[in-house]
Amino acid sequence: LGGKDMEDFKLLKNKDISTVMNYLEKNHFENTFIIGNIEKHGLDNNMLLKRSGDYYGYFNKNELRGVFSFTNMGSFICHYEDDSILNKIILLKAIKKYKPKHMFGMKKIIQPLWQKLERTFKWYSYDDYDYMILKQDSFRDFSTDKEIIKAKDFDFSKSIDFLIEVEKAFNRKPKSVNQLKNSVYERTGEEEYLYLLDKGEVVAQAVIKTTTSKINQIEGVYTLPPYRGNGYAKAIVSKLSKNIIKRGKIPALIVSKSNASAKKAYESIGFEYYDDYIMSEIQVG
Repeated sequence: LGGKDMEDFKLLKNKDISTVMNYLEKNHFENTFIIGNIEKHGLDNNMLLKRSGDYYGYFNKNELRGVFSFTNMGSFICHYEDDSILNKIILLKAIKKYKPKHMFGMKKIIQPLWQKLERTFKWYSYDDYDYMILKQDSFRDFSTDKEIIKAKDFDFSKSIDFLIEVEKAFNRKPKSVNQLKNSVYERTGEEEYLYLLDKGEVVAQAVIKTTTSKINQIEGVYTLPPYRGNGYAKAIVSKLSKNIIKRGKIPALIVSKSNASAKKAYESIGFEYYDDYIMSEIQVG
């Protein structure tokens, strides 16, 4: 892509990292997933790492105006300031080349892109979410008499049935026992994974999956159906939030707009609505 307007859509490399991070930091909450991946893995793709990937930049008059990420785990994430990129064939060609399986981000970014791409999808499904953040002075701790522990400190063999239920609840493809084990133990730095126990059994969980220099994003919050209504999810999210705030960072999470009870629980801890968010599964034609 090029021409009289000095436009360019090109593959980014580690030499571009300063330019890319300066662009992304202008809208940190909108770019948490991209920022977190780049901070851990850089811009050069390492095919052995799921969250690594190829990054493209859209430049107009030599100024970076958009970043488009295709991860090795099949996710497409982006941010753009100049929506003229949405009309460029080169972007459509890149999407058809990588055939991403997931597309997610703030609604104001994803929806216009979605409207341009919808005709290229063989199949899709999407859900609307609230992106919520917790400011330190708004935090209201919620505790429980139930034990909350690190998942890696629990006997893995006794958690397999629970982990399988979690996978089913989130409509994910079945994992092998080794894959389930890796999901618990292959975590680094601030990627905490907590269980809540009731009479020695795992009945609830919450995970920090996305970390950046400013935020820790909580995901995978789940309580077994028979144990709901006891405040277990609220307690475990509160515990993680407290740990995040101690690190000097901002807790963030995404909750389905249709899940009123969960949203109410998070609000009672102090979480506030930040923006609309879309998560989708797609099959590109």
